Amino acid sequence: MNWAKRYGFRISAGLLIFFFLRLGHSEMLSEFLVFELIDKVLLVYTVGVVLLLWEVLDRVFLYFERKKYDYSRSGDLLKAILFLTLLTFPLVVSASGISEFYIKPSLNCPVYEEALYREIGQGQIFAWLIIAARIIQLNAVQSRQLEQDKALVQKELLQSQYQNLKNQIKPHFLFNSFSVLQSLIHVNPAQAEEFLSRLSKMYRYILENREESMSTLEKELEILDHYLFLLRMRHEERIEVVVEVDHSKYNFFVPTLSLQMLVENAEKHNRFSKSEPLRVHIFTEGDYLVVQNQVSKKGAEVVSTKVGLENIRSQYDLQSEQSVIVIENDQTFTVKMPILSRFRLT
Repeated sequence: MNWAKRYGFRISAGLLIFFFLRLGHSEMLSEFLVFELIDKVLLVYTVGVVLLLWEVLDRVFLYFERKKYDYSRSGDLLKAILFLTLLTFPLVVSASGISEFYIKPSLNCPVYEEALYREIGQGQIFAWLIIAARIIQLNAVQSRQLEQDKALVQKELLQSQYQNLKNQIKPHFLFNSFSVLQSLIHVNPAQAEEFLSRLSKMYRYILENREESMSTLEKELEILDHYLFLLRMRHEERIEVVVEVDHSKYNFFVPTLSLQMLVENAEKHNRFSKSEPLRVHIFTEGDYLVVQNQVSKKGAEVVSTKVGLENIRSQYDLQSEQSVIVIENDQTFTVKMPILSRFRLT
């Protein structure tokens, strides 16, 4: 809504409020139609008060927006209404007092005490109506934005999962997996069978959960265990992953395939050997799941699309008010993901 439309609407609202109040004070239609000097002054005054009140509410709603108030939640809604009522009531009382004790006497208009109380009550009702209209409007905007964010994140999620699936089935990955499997068949048939079983479980999980945005920590740790088994068979002692996760958090939620993506990123971007293995530490820290790996960059720069990490960030932006924390220095690369007890969307 542009400047002219916005203030045109607010002035119209002020005029409607004035004529409603005037209708309540007029005992006969003929009195309502008579427009004296005091009526003209009060008309301008009422419109000015409405514009001032609206400007104050605009500033407060901007503050609520910075604080990320969600008007679909009863807690945020009640806090907003209570705060706005405490803010607008003194303004309404002051405006009514100025009208009754300063403007009317200066124009030789009689003043009645009961009229002051009536104006305060009616003024506060109109303030509540303005507040309600603004909250309904903002809630509709938030709902539309949430739907847009959901569609965008779902698109990013599908892109990430598609990319992850391509990474798993690309010829290079399959060649390495089959090479390991071929060598195990001759050396250790039982281990070869275990390797094939875990490989199939990992693919099944990826395919069955490709449309799920969040999974329980227990499921994510289970698929990570299969993935780590494949890595150890391929790299032997060159990768060390330590998992120390609080079991009480197992039924909480993290983004689907997030652990696998982060471990895969660590393997992709760092060099490692038997003498200097890649060390990854996965642990809980309060309400965060932390994935930390040592930094030992490869000589040739590896191109990163950052689809995985950005998708994890987007999921948290949509699902909760908490954010992913990324800490990078010369020694370690750390990602802290909030562990959610509940989330907004599926």
